[in-house]
Amino acid sequence: MAIQKSSITLEGQIGDLSFYNSNGKALVRQRTGASKERIKTDPSFARTRENNTEFGRASSAGRLIRVATRLALGERYTLFEDPTAVNRLTTRMTGVVRSDTTHSRGERTVVPESLPLLHGFSFNAVAALKDVLFIPPRCAYQRETGLLEVTLPALSPGNAMAAPKGAERCSFHVGAILFNAGVEPLPVVAQHQELLPMDWQTIPAQAFRLELPEASTDPVIICFGISFYRNLGGYPVPISDQGRNVFEVIGVDIAAG
Repeated sequence: MAIQKSSITLEGQIGDLSFYNSNGKALVRQRTGASKERIKTDPSFARTRENNTEFGRASSAGRLIRVATRLALGERYTLFEDPTAVNRLTTRMTGVVRSDTTHSRGERTVVPESLPLLHGFSFNAVAALKDVLFIPPRCAYQRETGLLEVTLPALSPGNAMAAPKGAERCSFHVGAILFNAGVEPLPVVAQHQELLPMDWQTIPAQAFRLELPEASTDPVIICFGISFYRNLGGYPVPISDQGRNVFEVIGVDIAAG
């Protein structure tokens, strides 16, 4: 693997060289090994084909979740995602696929029972929610009525948060994604708290009520986040600090039975 150093970067293949981007870096490598045709047909590459098929399912599922997260956050999305999010989520979803005990190797897929492995996944690799917000949010989901409640008790900003320097306001974000690999885009419901002053001695208790489809059988991926702002010219401006802005999976609810 080599790094491209030029004012013009390439992507694609030229001869035996493959040009690509990874984590914001322009790289190049020489193609080696068996041809695509041989991998597709040679019996000795059966295990490789199985791995490639399952990786494809994991990658597709990860893409569905990323798109749903962007829909939930809107323009705020750039505050939370870092360049490693794609690879990290694909890796996590690969683990989800491999934990499928219902299907044989090569046929394994994303089954609802394995989705709780997403718990704790942060779209920002630099910091986890517990490192920024010291009091964890709580969630309760009534599947029959479709009501999801996410609550946070009253807290003192100076004691319960690791806010970035210069932060004057904060906002909380909640998103619920209904996962179904056969639906694109995934249904998503979100709420965003108004900006709360950081100079308050106590931030009041927060309660989010999200209305999801009644009696849905789809797994629900529940996310919670916090972002910070400073005042500039009398207007709130987001603080782009990846060590503090966090959006994370705090729960996955699976239908009983």
